[in-house]
Amino acid sequence: MKRILTIIGILSIALWSTTLAASLAETPQEKGWRIMKAVDELPTFQKSISENVFKIYDSQEKLIFTKKARAASYMENYKDPETRLSRGITYFYAPADDKGNAALMLEKEGDDDDQWLYLKGLRKPKRVIGSDKSSSFMGSDFSNGDVEARDINDYVFTWLATETVVFKGKELKVEKIQSEFKSQQQKEDYGYSKSIMWVHPKSGLVFQGEFYNLDKQLYKKAKLLAFLIKKNRDGKKVFVPTGMEMKNVLKGTKTIMQISNMRVENAAKKVDAPIFTLRYLTRKWW
Repeated sequence: MKRILTIIGILSIALWSTTLAASLAETPQEKGWRIMKAVDELPTFQKSISENVFKIYDSQEKLIFTKKARAASYMENYKDPETRLSRGITYFYAPADDKGNAALMLEKEGDDDDQWLYLKGLRKPKRVIGSDKSSSFMGSDFSNGDVEARDINDYVFTWLATETVVFKGKELKVEKIQSEFKSQQQKEDYGYSKSIMWVHPKSGLVFQGEFYNLDKQLYKKAKLLAFLIKKNRDGKKVFVPTGMEMKNVLKGTKTIMQISNMRVENAAKKVDAPIFTLRYLTRKWW
């Protein structure tokens, strides 16, 4: 009898524990947020400099432009995910028509980020605001909003599934996560009703992405082509995308962005906070 009661007791406790666990289980939104929060807190560099190439193809897969640029980044408070703020500056030097064009991005705490473009034809910097976020970045299939830093607090994340992607013959488990701006105004400014990402949580790499326009049509698709691993000044590994394809599904055009000759931390000697100002959009910093 004692044995029967013991078994019944164990079953009762197990049933109660299962019910409690179910009641405490994460919602898809909570899980999505937890994953993306962890990704946002991964180690990063304090500073870096690289050569960037944008290869722009028409709808017939014909290469029509190759644009070359030098890019630098600087992370304030890089050790603290809660307070770090990114800075980025890019100078285009080829082809000749683009030589002198430049871009500046300044992430600001508790405020809209500052993003500026210098187009030599205009002869003065232009701030990127409102619907300019959805405009093409220097004639590519990336938008101005695609190349700026994002605040995860602006989004609602929803975990959809755990899936497998194949990257260069290797299978990797990734988390399929939907992101959606909380603000309707941001949706309109950036031109996206939602996006879906296939994220590798341990590295923070996004292997695939889908972007939907305000009519909820599939608008653009992104694909990771290459990455490298470098250590930051604390000796922690940082995974860096060095090849990304962005395809405009509606137009059939695509842009491939390639990053090379990346130097980080002490090897990026010329990168420092003062160069991330408007006057350096038209002044040599490299």
